[in-house]
Amino acid sequence: MAEDHAAQSVEVRSALPTNPSHIDPKEVERVVFETVGHRDLGLRIWHESREAAEQAWRDCRARMRARFGARSPHGWSMIVLFGALLCAAVAAVLTSGFRFDPAETATAVAVLAGIAGLLDLAMLLAWGLRPVNWAAVRMQIGLGIALGAASAFQLSRPATAWTAFVVVAGVIGAGGVALVLIVRALRPEERHEVDTMINNAVAAMQPEVDATAARLKAQVDDALSVAEREQIVALRTRVLADLAAEGLALEAVPDGTPAGGVIISAMLERWHPYANSAE
Repeated sequence: MAEDHAAQSVEVRSALPTNPSHIDPKEVERVVFETVGHRDLGLRIWHESREAAEQAWRDCRARMRARFGARSPHGWSMIVLFGALLCAAVAAVLTSGFRFDPAETATAVAVLAGIAGLLDLAMLLAWGLRPVNWAAVRMQIGLGIALGAASAFQLSRPATAWTAFVVVAGVIGAGGVALVLIVRALRPEERHEVDTMINNAVAAMQPEVDATAARLKAQVDDALSVAEREQIVALRTRVLADLAAEGLALEAVPDGTPAGGVIISAMLERWHPYANSAE
C-alpha cells in the first residue's frame, strides 16, 4: 500500500503545474481525483462549486439592489456617478487653461459640465432624502470638487454664452455634497443600515452557501466508497506534505477535511470579493 501511495504521489506531482505559483491545495486535490480514476467527479465538483460561488454573489448583489435600489453600491448608480465624475474632471482640466486654450474648449467644457450636472441631479433625485453609503459620498464629494473647480475657473474669465451651464453644474455638485452629508447626519439609523448593507447581505447569504457546500460534499460521499474517500485523503495529505517539505508555502488544509472538501471549501469560502480582505 505504501508503495502504491508513493507511485501515485509521483504521478500526482508530475501532473501538477510546473509553475509553483499555480499550485494550491484545491489543484492538488483535483489532480488526486484524476490520479485515482475519478477525473470526471473532480471536475464536476470543481465546476459546480465555482458556479455556486458565482451564483451566490449574483444573488447577493440582486438582493441589495432589490432592497436599496439606486443606493446599492453594486447597481447602476455607481456607474452613473463614475461617468459624471469623469466628465466633471475633464471639464475642470479643460477650463483650467493647463495645456488648453479655455476659449477654444468652452463648448466642450459646457457640454461635459452639463452632462455631469444632469447625471448628478438624476442620482440625487433617485436617492431622495435617504442616506447613501460612504462609497457614494466620496464620489459625490469628488464630483462636487471637480464641478466647483470648473465653475471657479469659468467665473475667473469673461462671461460667455456657456458660463451659466458650467456654474449651474457647479451649484448642483456642491449642493449634492451638502445634501448627502446633511441627510446622513439627520438619519443615523438609516445611515448605519446603508453603511453595513454589504456585511448584512453577505451574512444573510452565508447559510445558503454553507448548505450548498454541505450538499456538494454529500454528493462526493455518495459517489465514492469509504475506501476511495480514504485513498483520496491519504494521497492528498502526502502530496501536500511533500510540497511543504520542499519549501512550497501552501494554505493549510484542516485535519478531517473530507475528499472533495478542499475544492469545495476553496471555491465557496471566497464566494464574495470581500472575503480575502476580511481575513
